[in-house]
Amino acid sequence: MSKNVVTNKSVVEDSNAPKSIDKFYNRQVNPSYMIIAVVIFLVSTANLGFFKQVIAVYPVADNIGFLISLTGLLFGLMWLLFQLLCYRPTIKIVLIAMVLIAAVCGYFTDAYGTVFDTNMLINSLQTDQAEAMGLMAPSFIFRVLLLGILPAFIVSKIRIKRLTWRSATVQKAVTLIMSIALLAACLLPFGDQYASFFRQHKIVRSYTNPITPVYSVIKLGTDYYDKLSHPETMIMHAIDAKRVADVNGKAKPKLMVFVVGETVRADHVGLNGYERNTMPLLANQPDIYSFKDATSCGTSTAYSVPCMFSYANREDYDVDTAEYNENVLDTLNKQGVNVVWRDNNSSSKGVADRVTFEDYKTSETNPDCEGDGECRDVGMLDGFEKLLKSGTAPQDTLILLHQMGNHGPAYYQRYPKEFEEYKPVCMTNELSKCDDQSVINGYDNAIRYTDYFLDKTIKKLKPYENDYDVVMIYISDHGESLGENNIYLHGLPFSIAPDAQKKVPVIIWSPKNNSIDANSLSTMINQPVSHDFITPTLLKFFGITTQEAAAAPTFFKSTN
Repeated sequence: MSKNVVTNKSVVEDSNAPKSIDKFYNRQVNPSYMIIAVVIFLVSTANLGFFKQVIAVYPVADNIGFLISLTGLLFGLMWLLFQLLCYRPTIKIVLIAMVLIAAVCGYFTDAYGTVFDTNMLINSLQTDQAEAMGLMAPSFIFRVLLLGILPAFIVSKIRIKRLTWRSATVQKAVTLIMSIALLAACLLPFGDQYASFFRQHKIVRSYTNPITPVYSVIKLGTDYYDKLSHPETMIMHAIDAKRVADVNGKAKPKLMVFVVGETVRADHVGLNGYERNTMPLLANQPDIYSFKDATSCGTSTAYSVPCMFSYANREDYDVDTAEYNENVLDTLNKQGVNVVWRDNNSSSKGVADRVTFEDYKTSETNPDCEGDGECRDVGMLDGFEKLLKSGTAPQDTLILLHQMGNHGPAYYQRYPKEFEEYKPVCMTNELSKCDDQSVINGYDNAIRYTDYFLDKTIKKLKPYENDYDVVMIYISDHGESLGENNIYLHGLPFSIAPDAQKKVPVIIWSPKNNSIDANSLSTMINQPVSHDFITPTLLKFFGITTQEAAAAPTFFKSTN
């Protein structure tokens, strides 16, 4: 009998279990508490990169009070932002979006030191599938699942307590006042340190997550809205352009190969004094001129490439209006120059939209593609002779070759195995998991392959020296950070980016029998130059004048 009683009691207890679970899931949570919980979660999991940068500037032992205050300030800012965005119909949408944004952006900030400003967002939007896949890693998927999708799912299942209009208004007002009071309490005791922090360490505060990405998305949206008021027709440039007359009638037609490099920094080029001979083939080529102090227009491909061929200098260039403006390739094309753009990167970023464009990112056109889908830059030299329109009279020709170059983070994929001079090599796209030297080794090996590519390009040009006035120009679009101060890749805002992302190689091969003044080149290689020199140099070489570039500096002078 007693045994039956125990059994019946167990049945009763089991029957109550589902009710307990239902009671747990049906529990309603005050929206303010839910916001606070998510903010605490994001401050503690999505801002490791931010706190790492802060501690590097403000060591814990000497700044414990300021660091506690800064943590409170970050919490207060998020709390205030979320309170302004979260209302009964929007709270779950906003919180889930913030959690997912923080998970994705936090990974790249922690792993590569990426700052998600508007230029980085534009660069991300213009990244093709192959480039995007190159950034994927198991740790990325794990982090997004653990710190993004899982907490977002939990947020979606929580029941929000419904408040009366009056209660909701009072609670919103109180929480807003409390968040502002918290900000004041954090700022006031350390006013002098915050004055220095906000003025001198802009790069550090750019690592806050998801505040910086959200701000950048909003700014990008407003910029796009502003673009709607721009003219639908192309803004013309160099409308007064004209050819300089050949008085003697002896000038040979011009032939230039312009190589748009990818992600090469100047201080890793052997020709510039780097301790490693990363360009041994060019070092043995005669008539090579390597500029020692060249600055890029931007720190990303999406920004720099259009700027390189723009009529605006770096200070005046506006990436948002670049697509509405003609560039120097348009001018050359109108003046009868045969302009051809071959691309082994993601695209020309709009620069070659109105000239001949050939895509070499596919095995259908590029004969040097490997089984993993990686197409080599040297494939762009295939059929070079056909570009000169053989069988017709020699014509002024500009051939632009847009490299894959040193595109990261998978530097080890950017070159064939026989170019692996420096070992060991970081064999993953998760650079923070490798030691700095193995990352540098892979990067330098990729430069050696660019050296091979440029050498092959020069050899392609040499047979045409008698019939054409030939020259080759190589310029990288931007540099690259390789772990200095825990920063990898590129794309930081120009004003705060390190020189590693802004200083680029400029290398010119100019044989003695062309029209370029060798003495001017020898002088200029030690002078500061920049991407601003590209447009006037192209016009100068092809003998085209325009008031828009009349006073602009060039890389060299002509003997004509």
